[in-house]
Formats: sequence, structure tokens, C-alpha cells
Amino acid sequence: MNRLLLSLLTTIALQVTGHAQKGAGQSYFVSPTGNDANTGTSKAQAWQTINKVNGITLHAGDRVLFEGGKTFAGSLVLDSLDGGLPGKPVVISSYGSGMAVIDAGNANGITSADCAYLKIARLQVKGSGVESNTGTGILLSANSVNKTCKVIVVDGCIAEGFHNFGILISCGEADAVKGMDRVTISNCVATANGEGGISSIGSQTAFHLKHIRITHCRAFLNKGIPEKTDGHSGNGIVMSGVRHLLVDSCLAYENGALNNCSAGGPVGIWIWVCQDAVIEHCESHHNHAGLNKDGGGFDIDGGCSNCTIQYNYSHDNEGAGYLLAEYGAGLPFANNTIRFNISQNDGRKNGYGGIAFWGVSDAFKVTNTYVYNNTVFVNGKNLVNGRPAAVMTMGNQLSHVLVANNVFIAAGGARLLNSDTPLDTAVIYFAGNNYYSTGNPNAFNYNNTLLQGVAEWQAASPMQETVQGRNVAVLASPCYAQAGFGPLANYLQPLAGLAAYRLQPGKKPAAGIGLATLFGIDTGKHDFFGTPLAKQNRNKAGAVVE
Repeated sequence: MNRLLLSLLTTIALQVTGHAQKGAGQSYFVSPTGNDANTGTSKAQAWQTINKVNGITLHAGDRVLFEGGKTFAGSLVLDSLDGGLPGKPVVISSYGSGMAVIDAGNANGITSADCAYLKIARLQVKGSGVESNTGTGILLSANSVNKTCKVIVVDGCIAEGFHNFGILISCGEADAVKGMDRVTISNCVATANGEGGISSIGSQTAFHLKHIRITHCRAFLNKGIPEKTDGHSGNGIVMSGVRHLLVDSCLAYENGALNNCSAGGPVGIWIWVCQDAVIEHCESHHNHAGLNKDGGGFDIDGGCSNCTIQYNYSHDNEGAGYLLAEYGAGLPFANNTIRFNISQNDGRKNGYGGIAFWGVSDAFKVTNTYVYNNTVFVNGKNLVNGRPAAVMTMGNQLSHVLVANNVFIAAGGARLLNSDTPLDTAVIYFAGNNYYSTGNPNAFNYNNTLLQGVAEWQAASPMQETVQGRNVAVLASPCYAQAGFGPLANYLQPLAGLAAYRLQPGKKPAAGIGLATLFGIDTGKHDFFGTPLAKQNRNKAGAVVE
């Protein structure tokens, strides 16, 4: 073989080997004892600063690893030139023992702008505090009109001390924006932030964010921004602009105490302008209104459609346990469901209750909504400004709302119903619910008039709790093991710890009404505790069954 051909083959082999190595990705190490003049490709040759990382372009399979247990000052910024490929994400994480800390001071912690195939894991991002910081802990943004930002994962991170959000998914509103697809935030903690813990913000008339998953996360002590009065602050997990959203096995608590907006308040876990969203197996408790609005556990809000809140535990919130509200969004509110949930002692402030409804006007109503197989326990202790009820309606801007097969328990002066207007069955229809009150003869406040019992309520609102001329209201004790004594906080297994709401041995749930036969509703495969519901009997089960 002549020398020229041998040289050419050698050059090609080196190029192929080089491309293979590049395709496998490069690991870069960052340590306080490193030097930015180093190669960064080993622990012994580690870089020292975040600025050095910001100055390079990251390709498929590349990893940037900060030394665990150490603190790095500055803001990490990734742009559209950084990113991976399917199966070969860019990874930003820690190495060694513990989490590395990104100390962002007054700025954002980590910003990903128009990146795709990215994983951020096992990092703590820390701001200087709500009053001095101006940013967000981990900001994932998409404004490109050329590419969709796909497959982004944030796992096992802590975000605290930021003025805005701990973790925020943000998408431009322009119609041409491609947006994000398949974003997962898992096993993360967001605490001590101003606007809220974990959130998404997108278009209010389109869905540029798709297939978003928030799982096994905690959002707590996000107290709000006291000087902000033109909008609420201090939310736990609040998602908007998403089609196909899952919020699963998350906890939100002690949020919103410093909210200083009188027009609206924060909520533990809630959605607005979302489609095909599910919130399930979550616990939301001891959240605050701040002033005179909200402060509840869960909420399906304006512009939501085909959304479901199921198998959750809400308790000891100042606002409603489960709120259905339409504020006047650009997309319709329709076909939403609240089912197989428990509310215990919600509505501690401002007269809210376990389940609440509100529409802003006749043009913007809560419509085609289904609330069934839930259990609500509410008492009259430790209240601020108002008397709570199991169910609360604010106005009658509702249409075709069904409330069926629920168990409502009121004790110690609390009420079963608070309504400030008349409610005919075209507005909201109650059927097959179990009403049980102790210690309050005037358990119904209907149209601002106190009434004694279901019979007086039915006289004032004919056709409620009737099906084909038959009275279907249940007035017996639901026979739970210890209703009202669910755990105050059970972070590891929030649903398994609710033995108080299992039926006593030998007791059976009330029959209720057949939701499939009457309304074409499929109530699902199992109850709150995971007990299978036989297909032929799914629509006749009580609120929480064995």
C-alpha cells in the first residue's frame, strides 16, 4: 500500500474515531479547587466557575458535574445551541457526595432557553430571598418558532429563596412558537419562594406546552410577595397553558401566608387554561389565603376542559378544599371532574368549605362539571371570618353541574350548604348525596336563608335530590371509622394513612344513583383506597368504599 493511501486511511480513521467519541459525550467537572485554565475533563483537571461552563457549547451526551456539597456563585445559562439528541441528553448534575449548590444571589439559578433533550438533576439552586432576588430558581423557557423543546427532565433538585418561582416552565404566547413537549419535574422541592413553588405559564388561547408531568414533588412555605397587590402570590403548584398534564403524588402545604392581593388568593395545587389534565394522589394542607380570597387545597380554574382531580386529600386549608372557578378565560370551562377525594376541615377562613363553585358572569360560567363520590368533613372550630360548609356556591353562574353520590358531614356548627342565590337543577343538580349533620339544626344556608334539614331545602328548591320523582337523598350516618380524625400531615404515604375514612367493619356504603345509566358517566376502575369497582357497579358506589 503506498504511503499516500495509508496516510489518507489513517486520517479517515482518526476522524471516525473522533466523531464516535464526540457522539458518546464528554464529561466536564467543576470544583472550587479547580482552575478555568484546565481541560475540565477529569476531577483532577476540573474547572472552577459557572462562567466557564456558560462559555462552552454542550452537545449530545455531554455532562457538566459540579462537586457535591460545594457552593458555586452565579447563574448557569444554557441556550438554543446547547442540547442533546434522543437517548443522549445533556446532563447537568453533581458528582461525589451530596448536592452541589448554585448560589444565584439576586438572579436566576439555572436558565434553559430553547434547549431540547436536557436533564438537570441533583442540584440545589439558591436565591438571596424573596425581597432581594429578582428571578426564578430553574427556568425552562421556549420562544423558538423553529424547533420544539423536547424531553426535558428536572429530577431531585431543590429550589429556594427566589422572588418568582422555584421551578418555572415558560412558553411564548405567539401563535408561531413551537413550545415544549414532554417535560418532567420529579422528586423536587420548591420552598421559600415568592410567586410560588412549581409553575408553568403559556398562551391563554392555545397549548404550546404538551405532555408535562409533575411527580413526587413538594412545594411548601412559598409565602408570597407582600408588596404585590395587583395579583395573587404564594402558590404551591400552579400550572397553565398545558395540554396533557399529570400532577401525581405531590405535596403542597403552608403556602400563601403573605399574599397581599384582595382580588384573589393562592391555592396549594391548581390549574388554569389546561386541557386533559389530571391531578391525583396528592395532599394539600394548611395553605393560606393571606387576605380574603382562596387559600385552598385544589382548584380547576378558568379555561380548563376535560380535567380531573381524583384520589387526593385536602385538609385544614383556609380556602376551599376543591374549587371549581371560571374567571373569564379565553378558552371554555367544560367537562371537568372532581371525584374520589377527601376534604377534612377546609374552609377555615372567609366562609369557604370542602367544595366550592364560582363563575364570574353569565358569559363565563362553570359548565358541564361533575362532582361525585367525594367525602367532605367540616367542623366549626378555629375559624376566621365566616362559617364553612361542605358545599359552597358563590352566585349562580353555573350550568349543568352535577353533584352526586358524595358524603357531606358537618359538625360543631358547620353547615352542609352555603349558597347566596337560588339554585335550580339546570344550574346545579344534587342527587344521591349523603347528608349528615351534628350540632347544627340550621345546616342549610340556602339563598341566604337558614333552613333545617334536607326537607326544608327541597321545599325551597324543588327537584333537588330527586330522580324520576323519587327522593334519593341519604340522611344516615356514613359509618366511617373516625371521620374528622385523618392525619394532620402524612408526607410519605398521604393516602394510606387515611384509615379514618374507611367504613366500619360490616358496614356498606349508601347506594347512591347510577351515574352511567342516568348520565353516561364512567366513574373509573377503583375507589379512593384503590379497591376495584366492579364494572356493573361502578356507578352505584358510595363516596369512599371498601
